[in-house]
Amino acid sequence: MPVNVVHTPEEELAWERAKARAREQYPEAEGAQFYRIVMAIYKKMVHYQPRSSAAAGKAATGRRMR
Repeated sequence: MPVNVVHTPEEELAWERAKARAREQYPEAEGAQFYRIVMAIYKKMVHYQPRSSAAAGKAATGRRMR
């Protein structure tokens, strides 16, 4: 489970469901290929949007300025 993407217990469940779905649909996938498939399924399941480090930095800066 990638800790930079999966943060909450609900997301952990989605990750496990994505792995199960990947095993069903792509039983021959192994290693990096399997990981890419699981990640793609997971992102679709949770409507993943990456957290931008630039946006996080601006938000943190804005809080410090108050």
